[in-house]
Amino acid sequence: MVPFYDTEGFVMGNDRRPKNKAELAFIEAAEMKGWRWSRKGWPDYSCMTPDGQLVCVEVKPSGSHKLKHEQTRIMRLLADRGIPCYRYDPEKGFEKITA
Repeated sequence: MVPFYDTEGFVMGNDRRPKNKAELAFIEAAEMKGWRWSRKGWPDYSCMTPDGQLVCVEVKPSGSHKLKHEQTRIMRLLADRGIPCYRYDPEKGFEKITA
């Protein structure tokens, strides 16, 4: 496993190994390439705008539900790389996540 530490010390590749044989084969192949992986904290939705911009959204049931620590880190990591990220709930709508 090749751990990845971002500027905040977040470790990728520290997730539990899947039982699904295809996913396990993928992880092993990705690690052979030196790729860093994680399943924790990734947004609920990856969306494409009409003009082709990738946007990531984490959906919460209400305004009182906050992003989990891993979700905040991943969303900020994506935003830092130019991908617009939002937290959405039906009460407040879209809230932009910044790096």
